[in-house]
Amino acid sequence: MKSNLEVSIVIPAFNAEKYITRCIDSIVESDLKEGAYEIIAIDDSSTDNTYKILQELSEELPQMKVYRRQKSGPGGARNLGLNYAKGRYIMFVDIDDHINSKNLSHFINTLLPMYEQDIIGFDYLKVDEEGNESAVTNKIFPYCREMSGAEYMNMQAPQSVLWGYVYRRKFLLGNNLKFIEKNIHDNEYFLIKAFCLAETITFIPTQIYYYHHAIPTSLTNKPDETHQELYVKQLLAVITELQKFGFMLGDPLSEEGLDRKLDLLTARLLRRLIALDYNVDFIEDTLHKLEAMELYPLRDAKYSLRYRMLRKATKTPYKLIACKGYKDSKIKNLFTKYFLSL
Repeated sequence: MKSNLEVSIVIPAFNAEKYITRCIDSIVESDLKEGAYEIIAIDDSSTDNTYKILQELSEELPQMKVYRRQKSGPGGARNLGLNYAKGRYIMFVDIDDHINSKNLSHFINTLLPMYEQDIIGFDYLKVDEEGNESAVTNKIFPYCREMSGAEYMNMQAPQSVLWGYVYRRKFLLGNNLKFIEKNIHDNEYFLIKAFCLAETITFIPTQIYYYHHAIPTSLTNKPDETHQELYVKQLLAVITELQKFGFMLGDPLSEEGLDRKLDLLTARLLRRLIALDYNVDFIEDTLHKLEAMELYPLRDAKYSLRYRMLRKATKTPYKLIACKGYKDSKIKNLFTKYFLSL
């Protein structure tokens, strides 16, 4: 008998006891058809009550399963979730975010059964600590148009939001798409590879996801030098792996789209080196590694005015280090707008 399981919702969790109920409730309160979805929650060796709460919820929810991994990072947790997933599509949700229940119901019950694309995108909103909602991006998606992932990457690089899309499980399995483990940039690695390989994608104009940013426990927001250096090193590792992947693609359009994304990832890394208090030796070592990959100085490409200005301002290590002095200057606000926005 054919399964009606449309979506497997994979949720990694680590020390997230204060967010779990909000996240899970927003999913299960949806008016979803029986057997249309499953929740797969993976605890990554939390030290608080996260695993206990997830287990208690799973006892009340037959559509929810809970597993545990030993400190493999969000990528390792997601990989385990992929191993157990049975849905036609896979959706990734972060435990500190939540879902638009009504729109999720319409998406899974009515819309998704009509689609077969490898990747399907949808709309999302950002929520701050006071509950104020705003757009995550000002990009206009090509709604209801079908194209390849490579075509879209050459139109505009995919937004770096793993949770902004659902992925056809058959497509993921056929391409052996997995997450890089123990690396906070695992979403970049997975997402970019997926778009390079996707033969068909589309976007649906329905708002499903609420992204809660500025969670203080994330590595991105930890202020100490060790964690900030780790952030850069792990992003460099992902850039390196993606470049290796690009050498094996063999498709000019996908290669061009990947180059575009690598340029933008490098630009993000340079902005971070300017914005935060890295020492000069660490900056120079990072730039040397990017130079060896032929990613620094930034490539002469007309992506945006902001990119072109950054390219000019960081063309040499001396210029980049000099830029750090503008953070507290009279033109601080203008400089922040064009250079330090991460």
